Amino acid sequence: MSDRPQRPAPSPSRPSRPRLRNQLLFVLGILVLAAGAFYTALVVATQIDQIFFPDSQIRLGSGLSKLPGIDPGSAPSDIGGGRINILVMGLDRRPYEGNAATRTDTMFVMTVDPSTHTARGLAMPRDLFVDIPTKSGNSTYKERVNAAYVLGATQNYPGGGPALAKATVERLLNIKINYYVVIDFEGFKQVIDLLGGIDVDVPSPGVNDPFYSETERLGDFYPCVFKAGLHHMDGSDALCYSRTRRNSSDLDRILRQQRVIFAVMDKATQLHVLADPSNVLSLWKRYKGTVVTDINDLQVPGFAKLAASIDPDQLAFLSLGAATTPFTTADGAAVLLPSEAGIKQIVEAFMSDNRLLQEAAQIEVRNGTTQNDKSTKAVEYFTSLGIPTTHMIAVNAPDAAHSQTEIIDYTGKRYTAERLAVWLGLPKERVHKSTEADIALRSSEADIVVIVGADAKLESALAAQQTR
Repeated sequence: MSDRPQRPAPSPSRPSRPRLRNQLLFVLGILVLAAGAFYTALVVATQIDQIFFPDSQIRLGSGLSKLPGIDPGSAPSDIGGGRINILVMGLDRRPYEGNAATRTDTMFVMTVDPSTHTARGLAMPRDLFVDIPTKSGNSTYKERVNAAYVLGATQNYPGGGPALAKATVERLLNIKINYYVVIDFEGFKQVIDLLGGIDVDVPSPGVNDPFYSETERLGDFYPCVFKAGLHHMDGSDALCYSRTRRNSSDLDRILRQQRVIFAVMDKATQLHVLADPSNVLSLWKRYKGTVVTDINDLQVPGFAKLAASIDPDQLAFLSLGAATTPFTTADGAAVLLPSEAGIKQIVEAFMSDNRLLQEAAQIEVRNGTTQNDKSTKAVEYFTSLGIPTTHMIAVNAPDAAHSQTEIIDYTGKRYTAERLAVWLGLPKERVHKSTEADIALRSSEADIVVIVGADAKLESALAAQQTR
C-alpha cells in the first residue's frame, strides 16, 4: 500500500476553475491574434489599394477609419495628392542598334487625376536647354533635355537613364514623377499595328518628306508624304508622321505626335482594349518586352481600369514650346531656352486647372488683322496651354475693323474667357458679355469668340517672361 496520500475525487457539481480560466485565456488569445491579423491586413489593404487600383480606394466607416495607420480613402484629391504623374519617353533608337542607350526622340508627362477621371499631357521640346543634375545631386550642368536618358545610362548615374531623366524633368517642372515608360521605334510600331492601324486627320499643308528614313542608312528611304485629310496609318506610317522634321519645327512635330496619341486612344476605345482585365493582362504579357517601365505586372490591371475610365474628350495636351526662345550656344548648337516664369504658368494649368475642362467652352478664334494666319497661331497657342483642339475653330478671314483684341462671352463661360485674356496679356476688362451687336460676329455656336487684334503677341506671350 502506498504511503502517498490519495487525491480527492472532484465534485461533479463544481467544475475546476483553473481549467476554465485556461480555456478562456486560450480563446481570448485566438481572438487577439485574429484581430491583430485582421487589423494588419486592413492597414496594408487601405495603404496599397491606390497602388494596384489607383481609381478605387477602399472607403471605411467613421469608426474604423480613425484607427492608427488606416487610410480612410475619402481624402479629396488636390495638387500632388492622389494625382499620378508618368514620364513617357520615346527613344531615338534604330533597329540595328539593339538595346544601345540613345537620346530620347519624344518626352512628355502624363498626369492623371483618379478623382475626376481626367488626364493631361505636357510635351517638352527635345532641344530644350535645361539643368542636368550631376551624380552627387549637388550641382548641375547645361544640356538638351533629350540627352538626359543617354547620359544617365552611360555615366553610371544611380538608377541609369530613367532615373536621370526623371530627376531632370522633376527639376524643370517642379513636380514629382511617380513612374516612367520608355518605348523605342519598334515598340511604337508594334502598338499601332496591334490596333490594326489608326486614323489620323492631317491638317493643311500636310507632310512632305520624300527622304525620311527609319535607319538613316545610305539609300534606305521610307518616303513620308501625307496630303491634308484623313489617313489610315500603320505603325511605320504613324512613326514617320510623328518624327519627321523636314520643313517644320520641333513644336509642329509635338502637335503631330499629339494627334497620333489621340488617334491611338480613339482606336483603343473603339476596340474596348482596356475594358476587359484578362485581355489587358494577356496583351501586357505579350508586348511588355517592347517597353521599359517601373510599373509592375500587379499594377497593370489597375492602371488599365483607370485609363478606361478617362473620357477622351476631356484629355488635353499642353506644350512647353510657348515658354521658350531660340538660342545658339557658344558651341554653335541651336537650342531652346526655357522661361522659368512661363513654364511655371504652364505647369500650374497642367496640374490644377480642372475648371477649363469642366466648362468645356467651345471657342471661335477670329482674325482681326491683315495677317492671314493670326487666328491659326492663336489656336496653336491656346492648345499649348491646355484647351483641346476639338473645342476650337479658327476663322482666318481678315477683318481689319478690330485693331484691339476682344473676348466675347456668349454663354456665361466667364472663367475660360478670363483665362484666355490672362494668356494673351490683356486686362480682364477686355472680356465682355455678348450684346445684340455681337451676334453677327459669331459664325458658329461657340461659347466664346476671340477677335485677335494687332496687339496680341502670340509667339512670345510666355517666352518673353523672365528667362533663366
